[in-house]
Amino acid sequence: MRFVVGIAVAVLVVLVVKVSLAAAQGQVNPYRVQQRYDEAKKGKSIDEWTKKLNDPDADVRLEAVRSLGDSGKPEAIEYLIQATGDPDEAVKIKAIDYLGKLRATDATQVLVQKLFLRDTPPQVKQRILVALGRMGDAKAAPPISEFLSRDDDPAMCSTAIFALGEVGDADTVPKLEALRQRSTDPHLTQLAGEAVQKIKLRLSPSSVAVTVPALVDEEHPAPKQKH
Repeated sequence: MRFVVGIAVAVLVVLVVKVSLAAAQGQVNPYRVQQRYDEAKKGKSIDEWTKKLNDPDADVRLEAVRSLGDSGKPEAIEYLIQATGDPDEAVKIKAIDYLGKLRATDATQVLVQKLFLRDTPPQVKQRILVALGRMGDAKAAPPISEFLSRDDDPAMCSTAIFALGEVGDADTVPKLEALRQRSTDPHLTQLAGEAVQKIKLRLSPSSVAVTVPALVDEEHPAPKQKH
């Protein structure tokens, strides 16, 4: 047994020495070696992880969603949208979070539909609202406004107001202003005011052109005053 272990250790040492020598000679980039190891660990292609979305083990499906989201590849969006229908809530929420993070506006319609479904749990609806806000798709503003008018749960309303502020659509300003006027909840009133300010700030000109006399183009000098 000691003999076998000794051989294994010796082989490992030889491999380390070879990689080190190759790296020193410029033949191997140690960072690339680590990168290849990480790629092999996570999965070399989108296809490998999309297959795991149908695995009976929820933990495997969750890891697949993480790998798809972390890949940052556009083709992963379609499968993340598919994962929002996963029977496991953790997998579903993780897919929703990634769609928001990636600003995947292709998912707007699907997420809005789930937002209005009765069997969608409140915690999932909140994550949907946050994702829609992060995506910043103006098409999501009207349904979020409608959802806000239907739901009277303070926590849900707070998240919807936040989402509207993040989307930044000008058409929602009057509705938020009206909410400020009629709401008896000081917290919601404050959030609505902050959302309105955020939207107005985003819609205002980002910069104002200022002419500095000392920097006027010499090719177009100011006319000389007549004495």
